[in-house]
Amino acid sequence: DLVRIVRDPAAHTIDYIIGPVRLDPELPNLRIPVQMTSLPIDGWLHGFAVAMRGADGLPLPLELLDHVTFVDPDDRELFSSTARRVFAASPETRQADVPGLIGYPVEAGDRLLVSAEFRPPAEEEIREAFLHVTFTFSLEGENLIEPRNVYPFHLDVMGFTGNHAFVVPPGKSLRSWQGSPAVEGRVMALGGHVQDFATHLRLVDVTAGAVLWEVVPDSDRAGRVEGIPINEMWWGLGRKITPDHLYRIEVEYDNPLADPAPRGGAGQIGGIFLVEKGIAWPRLDTSDPDYAENLRQFLSARRPTDPDALAP
Repeated sequence: DLVRIVRDPAAHTIDYIIGPVRLDPELPNLRIPVQMTSLPIDGWLHGFAVAMRGADGLPLPLELLDHVTFVDPDDRELFSSTARRVFAASPETRQADVPGLIGYPVEAGDRLLVSAEFRPPAEEEIREAFLHVTFTFSLEGENLIEPRNVYPFHLDVMGFTGNHAFVVPPGKSLRSWQGSPAVEGRVMALGGHVQDFATHLRLVDVTAGAVLWEVVPDSDRAGRVEGIPINEMWWGLGRKITPDHLYRIEVEYDNPLADPAPRGGAGQIGGIFLVEKGIAWPRLDTSDPDYAENLRQFLSARRPTDPDALAP
């Protein structure tokens, strides 16, 4: 068991402490076995922050984290029948908050699957490192006005099943995936995850021929990604999306090396979705083949260094 839950009622926070993990500069990325945990409250989640710490509690560079994902195996995604990705973070998307008038509804006992992958340190070995994922929350009955329900959703240029990593060849390249949402609503915030040498990440309304969101990752001169700005649309009523339109996620890379990029490629968008009033979230169908395949892959994900893990 690599997950410990610490709840602070006074601060209204839930801290999921993941670890310890041993990180060695001589070894490749480390992916922990998928963990099962749960939520301890009835109420709403309003934000998150991630941090890396040592056994002494002191901060460690967040760049030691490649990514962390929390999945609800009992609810479905907006664009797919696969299990809902409740939360995902990486060094370029390390924290986010929503206004108190909206929140993600949760119940005590809701199950969560946790997957985390870590990068090796540049120099010295770290014998015990811990990832802290801290959620802020409010409880049922403590708000004068209960928050409006919003739901997380995600998109991946590789779709919802199959390998989510890919080869980034020398020069310019593009990957994309397209689909339609199950229900009508409004996208209230967007962020993303890419790897080094990514130049653009965007969400396109194919039917209308319009770019709904586009971002240029913050990168250093060597092309190493340092962050992706989060686009918050709380006070602008967001961007409306409907089941009768087709939407596409795109990621562009420009690899200056003579060989494929060492870390491979990724292109993911995470967002917050406000369902229109009177519309119910679609039910999960666990008999759907995509649900079973996606969950199987999540539970048995290959390490990036396995043979052919980054094959086109």
